[in-house]
Amino acid sequence: WNISLCLNCLKIFRQWWLNVWPVTPSKISTASEHRPRSMKALAEMRRGVQFFYSYDEQDYGLSLIKRAADAGYERAVYTHAMTQAIFYGDAQYFRRIPRATVDRVGKLVRDAKWGWSLWHTDEFRQIKAMFTSTYVPSFYLCQCANVVDRQCLCLWHIDVTKDDNMCERCFWIKEISLFFRDFEPISLFRDTSNW
Repeated sequence: WNISLCLNCLKIFRQWWLNVWPVTPSKISTASEHRPRSMKALAEMRRGVQFFYSYDEQDYGLSLIKRAADAGYERAVYTHAMTQAIFYGDAQYFRRIPRATVDRVGKLVRDAKWGWSLWHTDEFRQIKAMFTSTYVPSFYLCQCANVVDRQCLCLWHIDVTKDDNMCERCFWIKEISLFFRDFEPISLFRDTSNW
């Protein structure tokens, strides 16, 4: 497969998708009267993740993710904090989330499996490679917790390499590494339960 052919197919699919199911502000407001607030937040977060991570429309995507986070949706708060830290180096949102919550919600977000890593933008892949080569080695060198010996010092085993007594820096390196390893940005299957 040629990469340009894949990108052209993605653009055509995206345009078709937006034409078939256009979402206008008036439709959002009328739909929100019939759906619970968390369902609207979930829809905004998923759409924001698609626009930010797959279509490279970062401003619009981040605004949708932030709107869902401001509505109190836990998965959106986690995704927004990760997005801010990874793309903008802004870690202030992490301080607002307790460590136990990050661990629990992070597993939910990463286990959603909405698509395949093929759909990540080039910028995401570049930041992932830079992070893996820069910060992951310092995670394995830090002696803050009991280390389990592993043959491969990579993202694959990072979640089971140290026990829970690790320092804050190692905890966040582990969380961001797991986000890079497991997070998939889009769903190719539309929810048909409300058709």
